[in-house]
Amino acid sequence: MDNITYDAKLRIPSNLTYLRSVRAFIRELAENLGFCAEKVQNIELATDEIISNAVEHGSEGSDSKIFILCSINDEEMSVTISDQGRNNNSEKRWSEVWADVISNEVYVGTERGHGLLLARFLSDEMSMETNSTGGLDVRLTWFNRRSSKYCINTNRVCCMPQI
Repeated sequence: MDNITYDAKLRIPSNLTYLRSVRAFIRELAENLGFCAEKVQNIELATDEIISNAVEHGSEGSDSKIFILCSINDEEMSVTISDQGRNNNSEKRWSEVWADVISNEVYVGTERGHGLLLARFLSDEMSMETNSTGGLDVRLTWFNRRSSKYCINTNRVCCMPQI
């Protein structure tokens, strides 16, 4: 049987007003795909963090757009959030933040990177790269029918075994 991938594309203004609706869409999509309740929470929160970052750090204002691509098949769900960047964004700055995130060197008291680190912990895979508009593409992936590395439990991140 072929593993067909389906895409859902959203384009929203760079404004946090739309975040609640996008979260509801992402949550319902994950639930309908059969993800367990803990993983649905992970998907919703990680996506929320990255979209919030795109609005706050990756856009010039509400005239900018945030693009969200949900790719789904029987095995996984990927959400790619793309922003258009800011004039003062530099690839060097983002690569330094990303290097801290992938090395788990984001500490309490540091100014940046906590949302990215949380999204990394809550997703099964995460990647971040610059795009042709000068912004960032952040891709989060979750595998269906497999436990997450982490979950949200009583308002804290807890480690979960992977199957």
